[in-house]
Amino acid sequence: MIWLVALAPIIAFLFGIWRQDKLRQSARMEALLHEKEALEVRAALTQQKLKALSDSSGAGIVILTNQGVVVHINHAAEQVFGLEPDSLAGHSLIQATLSNELQDFVLAAIQEQKPRSRDFKLAGASGRIFRVSIFPFAMGLAGEPESMLVLVDMTELKKLETIRRDFVANVSHELRTPLTSIRAMAETLQDGALHDEEVAMGFLNTIVNETDRLARISKDLLILSDAESKPPERVRFDFAELVRDVVNRVATEAQDSEITLAATMPETAFISASRDQIEQVVVNLVSNAIKYTPAGGRVNLELMDDGPMVTLSVADTGIGIMQEYLPRIFERFYRVDKARSRQSGGTGLGLAIVKNIVEAHGGEVRVISEFNRGSTFIISLPS
Repeated sequence: MIWLVALAPIIAFLFGIWRQDKLRQSARMEALLHEKEALEVRAALTQQKLKALSDSSGAGIVILTNQGVVVHINHAAEQVFGLEPDSLAGHSLIQATLSNELQDFVLAAIQEQKPRSRDFKLAGASGRIFRVSIFPFAMGLAGEPESMLVLVDMTELKKLETIRRDFVANVSHELRTPLTSIRAMAETLQDGALHDEEVAMGFLNTIVNETDRLARISKDLLILSDAESKPPERVRFDFAELVRDVVNRVATEAQDSEITLAATMPETAFISASRDQIEQVVVNLVSNAIKYTPAGGRVNLELMDDGPMVTLSVADTGIGIMQEYLPRIFERFYRVDKARSRQSGGTGLGLAIVKNIVEAHGGEVRVISEFNRGSTFIISLPS
């Protein structure tokens, strides 16, 4: 028993060490549990922030596992794919897109662990074009490798790019034609034609005409640029008085072309608009009507004040426009009859100017036409 008494302090000491170790282990476990709970809270908050950020971004955002399974999809992406809310989470991306090409693109980027971008025309998005970017990252919110898919609608941008490219090509063509003519005639004059008075005068007249055409193109381009890029400087003026002024101005041109020009309008019809720009609209419409109406025809203008809107119609008994051409007549440089338009000095920008000016003022332009029966152009402007 003496040895037990002798060992008691040692046993007590060892028990104390064991108890302290257990307490430390318990404390560590409690700390780890608190840390785990804190991490879970932070992860939940991060997920909430991610959802709020992705939902407010405007772009479609999809978070995917490395197997291509959807972890999170925002509202914009659901709209892109035409999905019900929360219907894709936990499913594969291909179930939404039905696109093997997009699926292969995403999985290849995940496998390489490199960001990629490419434009796709998605069938589930009414054929709209999207810039699809994939960003793999090594550690996701759940501690697993994940990737973020971002979809940005590029349809309108692509359309604008096509318009810009076509516009540059058209301008280059329109400028090249008179410049080529001017150069050819100038070189002919240099080579000796200058000494033949009759030939020289014919060439010089053509050079002057082509120079005038270049000036008209330049002027119309500046007018179109102002209409597209600058808000109109509005003043209150009498639209009826302006129409009367234009009719009086072109009366001689109509008479020389043996065309009857008539106008019906109220005494006054006030609108708030840029007077110079609206005058340009009326001049373009009336001049076109006279230009494309044969001798013996009529051009009728009718102005109506309907309260919130003032409407001007310019009707002619001219050659009219085939139905297939109507959707394109307001495009820059588009001409139904190219030869006649150039012969009469047209630049191909007149109706584009009309449309841009009217729409910049919050108005609307329409056309009703029948081939060989005439055309009626109608503009409506807020009063």
